Amino acid sequence: MRRRDVLKAAALGGAALTGMFSSPKKSFAKNPEFSFRLQSFLGPGWKEWEVLVPRFCKMVNLMSGGRIEIKPYPPGALVATFDLIDGVGKRVVEIGYGAQAYWRGVFPYTIWAWGVPFALDVVEHYDYLWYEAGLLNISREQFATKNIHFLGPVYSDEWGETISTKPIRTLSDFKGLKIRSFGVVADIWKHFGAAIVRLPGEELYTGLATGVIDGVNWGSPYGNVATKLHEVAKFYCGPSLISFDAEDLFMNMDAYKALPSELQECMNVASRIFALQRATISTYESATAVGLMKKAGVKFSTLPDSDLAQMRKLSDEIIQDQAKADPVSQKVIKMIMDLSKTISERPRMFRAKE
Repeated sequence: MRRRDVLKAAALGGAALTGMFSSPKKSFAKNPEFSFRLQSFLGPGWKEWEVLVPRFCKMVNLMSGGRIEIKPYPPGALVATFDLIDGVGKRVVEIGYGAQAYWRGVFPYTIWAWGVPFALDVVEHYDYLWYEAGLLNISREQFATKNIHFLGPVYSDEWGETISTKPIRTLSDFKGLKIRSFGVVADIWKHFGAAIVRLPGEELYTGLATGVIDGVNWGSPYGNVATKLHEVAKFYCGPSLISFDAEDLFMNMDAYKALPSELQECMNVASRIFALQRATISTYESATAVGLMKKAGVKFSTLPDSDLAQMRKLSDEIIQDQAKADPVSQKVIKMIMDLSKTISERPRMFRAKE
C-alpha cells in the first residue's frame, strides 16, 4: 500500500475507511503479515474498550490493506497496568494504551505532559502542543530509551473533579481524607491535609467500597460512571482542573521497526485519529453521565472562587519547584506555559463586532 493512500485514509476518517478499503479495486491481504497484541488500561464498561479500541484495530487493518492485525486485551491481562512500559519494551505485549501520568517514575516529564492545571482549555490547544510545538518529538526521544516507539497522545475529556464517600465543598474538607490522585493536583490536596494513595483504575471501585480510599480523581463524569464509582461514592466536587489530560499509545520498537515505512505511518496516523475520537466521544458521554449520577443520588458541589485562586497560586509554586530537578521537565513545562500565554492573548469565543 502506498503512502498517499494512508494519508488519504486519515483525511477521510474512521467511518469512511471501510468503504475506501473494501473497494474491489484495492488489493487486500488474505492473511496478515504482522500480528500484534494491544493491552488497554481501560476495560469493560468503557466506550474506549468496547467501541474505540476495536475501531482502532479495524482502522489499522484497513489502512494497512489487511497486512496488520491487532488483538486487544483488557487491563492486567498480559502485564500489570503500571508495568506496561516494561512489558512493551520487552515485548511481553507489542502495544500499550495507558496514561502519561502512570509513567512518571520512568519518565519524570510525563506528569507534566499528562496535564498542567489551568494551562490549556480545548483539544486543539493540546493537539498543537503535541504535533506542532514539539512535545511529540520529546516523547519519542524519551520512550526510545526503553525500546519503545511513542505512537502518540490520546486526549481524555477532563480530569480533576473528586468523587468521594464524604462531602467535599471547600479545600479544608480534604484534611484527613485518603485521596487517589496524581501530579500537581495531588500535591495541592496534600498541602491541605489529604493523604495521597496510588491505585490503578481497576482497583478504585473496591478501594472506595472498602474504605481503603475516601475519594478519587478519576477523569470526568463519564469516567466515573464507566467505572461505576457513582454506586459507592455519592459526592462529586468540581471543577475539572485539567482539560483533555493525555493518555497514550506506544509500541515495542523492534515490532515498529519491522514494519515498512508506509505501515509505520499507518500506526502513527491511526493513533492520531483515535486520539480525537476519544476526546469527542468522552466529552458527549460526560454530558449524559451527569444525569445518571444525579439519579443515583450523587450530590454535586463546586469549590468556591477563593479556593480556586489559592489553587492557582499553589500550582504555579509547585510547578516551578518540582521542575528544577529534571531538564526534560523544565523544557516541557516551558513549552506548555509559553503556549498557554500565547493562547490567553486571544479572548475565548472572540468575534469582531459588525
